[in-house]
Amino acid sequence: MSGLAKLLVRAGIQVSGSDAAASLLTKELLRKGIKVQIGHAAEHIPPDTDLVIYSSAVPEQNPERAEARHRNIDQRNNFQFLGQWTADDRTLVVCGTHGKSTTTALAGLFLIQGGLDPTVIVGSRVPSFAEGNVRFGQSDLFVIEGDEYERHFLEFHPTAVILNNIELDHTDIFPDVATMSDAFRALLHQVKDGGLVIANADDPRVGTLIGEERSRLESRGVKIKTFGFGSHADVQIIDHVIRPGEQTFAWRDELGLVSRLSLHVPGRMNAMNAAGAIALATSFGVTLDIIRPVLASFHGIWRRFEKVAEAGGITVISDYAHHPTAIAATIEAAKQWYPGRRIVVCFQPHHRNRTKQLFFDFIPAFDKADVVIFMEVYDVTGREQKEDEAVSSRDLLEAVVRHDTERGITRPLEYAANPQEGLAALHRHRSSGDVIIVMGAGDIFEIATEIIKT
Repeated sequence: MSGLAKLLVRAGIQVSGSDAAASLLTKELLRKGIKVQIGHAAEHIPPDTDLVIYSSAVPEQNPERAEARHRNIDQRNNFQFLGQWTADDRTLVVCGTHGKSTTTALAGLFLIQGGLDPTVIVGSRVPSFAEGNVRFGQSDLFVIEGDEYERHFLEFHPTAVILNNIELDHTDIFPDVATMSDAFRALLHQVKDGGLVIANADDPRVGTLIGEERSRLESRGVKIKTFGFGSHADVQIIDHVIRPGEQTFAWRDELGLVSRLSLHVPGRMNAMNAAGAIALATSFGVTLDIIRPVLASFHGIWRRFEKVAEAGGITVISDYAHHPTAIAATIEAAKQWYPGRRIVVCFQPHHRNRTKQLFFDFIPAFDKADVVIFMEVYDVTGREQKEDEAVSSRDLLEAVVRHDTERGITRPLEYAANPQEGLAALHRHRSSGDVIIVMGAGDIFEIATEIIKT
């Protein structure tokens, strides 16, 4: 939403807005001269308003949306608007359950350095982007992080798609993974004739989907390029080496030529994110000689294994992981990046329905952490359901305690009702040498910089 505000202001359009609470982003918009009200009220809709753009977190009964209806003001959600705004441009949509933000950022950076001058819109903040979550270009290329929630990415008819992976998520929208796969299938159907699909060859659901759709796509002139560690991939990661503070890999292209690359963010998942972005950029003519230094200088984006503090032998990482697969991958990455150090995790589940539906997947996701503090579930405004009210992080704590007993493991596990209790627990458990990961998609990141303070 804040990225759209910046996009509209740059186009000379008068913008105001509101949010439920003040945040880093609302303060940033205020500094840019955009009027942002805290709280929602009908009077926040100016008299001369032509359009109300809302996020999916804002329900229909919201007073501002009700006022827009009363005054017959056009309303669109953020992706409906963005799909229409970019309808005449070439859109490159990055999608998948995991890794979208990092892949979008990397693809954008490669294309920028390659001289294609794209506009890039990311669901995080990229340190080298002056506007943080958006970068304005002069060409007709838009690199956009495509959100599968409520099938938002179907607002686009993209020139190219990166399909990272498919795993059940957003369980309030998708009852099962087959329904979720069908949303990605519909996106592939919307790729423009003569377009491009970059697909993760290592993900079995992506592989199945591409296999089922290949003939249909190729009949429309859509090129399919697969990437991954597997030898069946069109472009392949080989000779992958992880050392503390660096991972390197060789890139084998479609002609069999091999080049060495280095990356300074941790985890096999980030090697895959880089691979998807490289596969896209090279398809648009960007050479590996241009990509190599950009990749080597990349140190991540906001809340994606972001080092936010370091003192007294303690390293504090802020991370957005909130799905069981991402949690396990992040903890594994920390073990590899910081060998021999204790990994302390403070986790805030995001959305009670997701916590309930993926409950048994969450339990083993923390196996490699040395200490885990389970903060109470973050309630997502406008998305919580009455039947899920009783779901609590206490349930997850109890299940992990039983799981540890069954596998003969003893380690500190604790519950925290809110961020301040979580911070107090971290102060009790921290010791020199620890890597502390503050993890979740809610407001938990706000305590990260306080952990090493006395």
